[in-house]
Amino acid sequence: MGHIASVRCPEKGDVGVSRTKTLTSTALFTALITVGTLYLKVPGPTGYYHLGDGLIYTAALVLGLWPAAFAAAVGSALADVLGGFAGFAVWTFLIKGLTSIVVTSVAKGKPSRNLMAMVLGAIVTVAGYAIATTVMFDAQAAMAETLGNFAQTGAGVIVGLALVPISGKALGGRQGQSQ
Repeated sequence: MGHIASVRCPEKGDVGVSRTKTLTSTALFTALITVGTLYLKVPGPTGYYHLGDGLIYTAALVLGLWPAAFAAAVGSALADVLGGFAGFAVWTFLIKGLTSIVVTSVAKGKPSRNLMAMVLGAIVTVAGYAIATTVMFDAQAAMAETLGNFAQTGAGVIVGLALVPISGKALGGRQGQSQ
């Protein structure tokens, strides 16, 4: 009940307030993921490292399953398109959406499972981009970027661990609660 989708507001009725807050929070995280991926980055040998993954993990743990999957998929794919990597946008949409679903599903609303959920989400991201890069380029290119992807997703786990308690409280939920 601590996730965004089940906000209770007896004086205004649960449904309208819950939908408005869910929509607003989803839009906010979509924008944050786009900006965190597109602008909060440093260049690397095969691309760049960004804060978007940490924001995806945070969304997955405070928004709930489908709002977080939407924010992760759309926000990340939009960053690819705007950042000149449109060729990866469809792959990114699928990989980041799946990453968010895995994180939310593994955590099951239990803060004690957050770290494990984020690490498994990171593995999904790394494996997803290895497959995408192999299909788009070749296995050698995929191997070249795998270490960087582990570093980026590892940093994302650290960022997520720091942001989940803050975001959960700011959005009216309890830290690490999701559905």
